[in-house]
Amino acid sequence: MNLVERAKAISLSPATTWPVIDAEKHDAQSLFVPYMLILAAIPAVAGFIGMTMIGVGGFGFSFKMPFVSGLGMMVTTYILSLVMTFVFGWLASTLAPTFGGQSNLEQGLKLAVFGGTPMMLAGVFNVLPALSFVGLLVALYSLYVMYLGLPVLMKNPKEKTIPYMVVLIIASIIGGVLLSLVSRAFTPSMGSMMGGAGMRGSDATISTPMGEIKINKNADLNGTPGQATITTPAGNAVITTTPAAPGTPTDSATMTIQTPKGEVKIDMKNMEAMAKQMEAMSKQMEQNKK
Repeated sequence: MNLVERAKAISLSPATTWPVIDAEKHDAQSLFVPYMLILAAIPAVAGFIGMTMIGVGGFGFSFKMPFVSGLGMMVTTYILSLVMTFVFGWLASTLAPTFGGQSNLEQGLKLAVFGGTPMMLAGVFNVLPALSFVGLLVALYSLYVMYLGLPVLMKNPKEKTIPYMVVLIIASIIGGVLLSLVSRAFTPSMGSMMGGAGMRGSDATISTPMGEIKINKNADLNGTPGQATITTPAGNAVITTTPAAPGTPTDSATMTIQTPKGEVKIDMKNMEAMAKQMEAMSKQMEQNKK
């Protein structure tokens, strides 16, 4: 898979590219290495340059983030981008049966990784903080790209794609808020300096003296939990996604975020209930149109 060609194709021709992606075989490691690792670095590095070297200002006021604080922000942004991509893919897989689709972690990760490509590419605008709003606009386009990919990858009926997408967005916002709170417990110290990053082992791993993320490549949908681990000198945060066991309802799946300061558990039963409500609202809207 050519990174540049794939990024160009999914951004400019998503409708014709999703069937190609659907036919490909991937696991977590092949999706994250090197494709997602490179793309996630774009907004993180651009944001670092924009906030520490260019700064923001107006009306006689200007601000530049201290260099080392900017490094901490860059590492945190990079790590959380990777974690949220993994969580979004897991949610897409877990919620699929609720909307008539097929639960498949590989397909869910494809949706998250490739569907988020336009948004990651638009992160380059973070170099000029005044233009960062462009990234928000492109993020909306990424949602459209994912909307096109849902029925292709997750095999849900097209008429259920809108409520499926809405629930995914809501769940992702909740997950993003939780992970943001978690990240505060692992903010790098002001004296920390970023070191080299590299890959090691059979899992997808990125590490620096300021932080590390590891994604378990052996996670599957047969009861094996998937894990994303954030490691810092202050302690570890472990995000564990546990799929429903074979033969059990899909709403028995859970996501747990553990830190030295406590634990947060997201029960998929609540997400299932929300999904059903959104589906009922969608049907009512369709009836009103008629």
